[in-house]
Amino acid sequence: MATKPNVTVTNSQAFVPILTVLPEYGNAPFLWIVTAPEQRGVGPNLCDGTCWDETHPMSEGLWQKFADWAIEFDHTAFYNDDYDASDWDWDAFHERGLQLTRWLKEEIGDAYRVIYMKPGEDPNSELEGRTEILADGTALALPPLNSIAKAA
Repeated sequence: MATKPNVTVTNSQAFVPILTVLPEYGNAPFLWIVTAPEQRGVGPNLCDGTCWDETHPMSEGLWQKFADWAIEFDHTAFYNDDYDASDWDWDAFHERGLQLTRWLKEEIGDAYRVIYMKPGEDPNSELEGRTEILADGTALALPPLNSIAKAA
């Protein structure tokens, strides 16, 4: 089950580590972690589709569901010049990814913030590209990462 994260205190407020669900290529990575407020981006990879272990912040059953989802993405040839990414069923893909993200939030509770991020291969990744899932399952739209870096 989830281990307790190291918490950094800034301005009398505890920093809550951030888990970002974002599928990528190469061993089907799907979960990234930011452990300190000065970290930028989504942080280093925490989980991929190759194997589960006890250090992952989720149950093995949920990891398997994420792995299946990420492997499907990993096996799609978006990077080929002749592939049309608009042929992919992005709505169904994101619906499934958001459901997995909600289940992750249910499992870990308030130990982490949990964000779902559309992959850059999605032609509409800039539209509602980042969504935080709150404890009650509500989806909260977030600004793109590049706008946060510019504001800092």
